Amino acid sequence: MTSQQPANQRVMIAEGRYLTRQGDEGDRAWLIEDGTLEVLLTTADGTRKLSVIGRGAVVGEMSLIDGAPRSASVVAITDVRAVELSRVAFRQMLERCEPLAYYLLTSLIAAIRRSYGLKEMGGANTDFGIRSVKSPQKILDRRSFEKNHVFFRQGERANAAYLIQSGGVAIVRKGENGESTVLARLGPGRIFGELALLSGRPRAASAIAEQTTICEVITRDNFSKAVMSLPPILRAIIRIYVEQLSGPTALRPALGVTNDDDKPDADAGGQPAG
Repeated sequence: MTSQQPANQRVMIAEGRYLTRQGDEGDRAWLIEDGTLEVLLTTADGTRKLSVIGRGAVVGEMSLIDGAPRSASVVAITDVRAVELSRVAFRQMLERCEPLAYYLLTSLIAAIRRSYGLKEMGGANTDFGIRSVKSPQKILDRRSFEKNHVFFRQGERANAAYLIQSGGVAIVRKGENGESTVLARLGPGRIFGELALLSGRPRAASAIAEQTTICEVITRDNFSKAVMSLPPILRAIIRIYVEQLSGPTALRPALGVTNDDDKPDADAGGQPAG
């Protein structure tokens, strides 16, 4: 895009055209209004189809958010109508986000990259108190937890999420046979407990401190306020990420969604930023 082109514009994409190619640098994203596309992932074992997407999908945003190369290729399998978002327009949306909401976006993207075995970008610097853009006061509460502290148990209702500053946390799931399996070991810069807050589901696993661990505690109320501060298109992106990681949900309280009200709206406020 040249500097004379609008920050976002409607475009027609011909069948067979690639919107993104895996490994390329990202310079734009697309909000799909009509048509169908395939998402393709190439590994040492060859190329496989990850999914088929259509109206309401957002394409190409991951690399604009975290700066990593394109994680997959996307090709139109029908003619497609879309709103094309420039890197500048997308970055302007992100700059208006609450810092906590932006950190959540990057953390969800990192989780998706891990789930597909893709390389993650370097961890964010979390040696700070995440602050609201509207208030100079911290919106998180930094606490120290002793070894073997149980942050939450599998099956419990979610009341908080946690951002690790130092130490380590094990995520443990108990199977139907009663045996426990360590799903992940998390260190500084990692957030945990956020999926249950976003999805409204009970905790899928337990979280246990493996050593003395310092975390920023994010209450349900502060978490919801940060997410709801996002423009509709970014809330829709979070919803898509949560569904990829945990499956579709009937109720998404942290997103303020109980029906289809949070579908991305290309015309909201005349800009994708809403």
